[in-house]
Amino acid sequence: MIFNVISSIDIVHTDDIGGLFPNLKLHQINKICSNLSSKGYLYRLKKGVYLIQKKPSTVPVIKNPYNIALALFNGYIGFSSALRIYDLLDYEPFTIFIVTPNKSMEKRIGEYTFKSVAMGKKATGITFYKGIYISTLEKTFFDCFYKPQYGGGYSTITKALYDADLDWDEFTKYFKLASDSLCQRTGYVLELLRKETGKKPSKDVLHYFRKRVKNNTKLLPSGQARGEYIKEWMVLDNLGKENILSWWYHG
Repeated sequence: MIFNVISSIDIVHTDDIGGLFPNLKLHQINKICSNLSSKGYLYRLKKGVYLIQKKPSTVPVIKNPYNIALALFNGYIGFSSALRIYDLLDYEPFTIFIVTPNKSMEKRIGEYTFKSVAMGKKATGITFYKGIYISTLEKTFFDCFYKPQYGGGYSTITKALYDADLDWDEFTKYFKLASDSLCQRTGYVLELLRKETGKKPSKDVLHYFRKRVKNNTKLLPSGQARGEYIKEWMVLDNLGKENILSWWYHG
């Protein structure tokens, strides 16, 4: 009877079942959920949260990984996962990124890896889009420049930026509390994109980032100490423009 009531939704909390069946005690609900799980009708995501299987299965049947991600972690969908939702990524990633304020964790469910990335006070800039909580388009790109390894790398990020329709004032606003080195790396990549492709951003945006040039930095901070030194930005490009814009040069 309980399964018939909840089967029309994808994810259920034990609190939800308690609200639907107020005569049941919590220990009774937990026992029923455990029984339904053993029979393959529910798949336990975490304590008190279950994925509902339309047909009994021993493995999780995942139709919407983003809803599962938000059920697992308190935060918003970000990085390459957000790029995919905004139709700026050509492939379907099997790692789903969730931005959280204070805890980085990873959990594997079925064929997906769900990774929460702690961003502290930078875990802001949220909107409700396509039925899920996600970073705004501008905040998505800030997050990607902040931690490019989660955005698919610079080639993925620059390709998405080329295709996006960005509010540049909104984008630069997020850098006011960012480090100078992050602004230098971002400014260098943006200017490279503008010079090579003729697209984005305006000179005013680049001027903002130029004002933040302070000390020498590497494009990939943990990368090798070899590459082309860009004096204007005081950035050591230890990746190479052929890699940053590989989609542009090689199609």
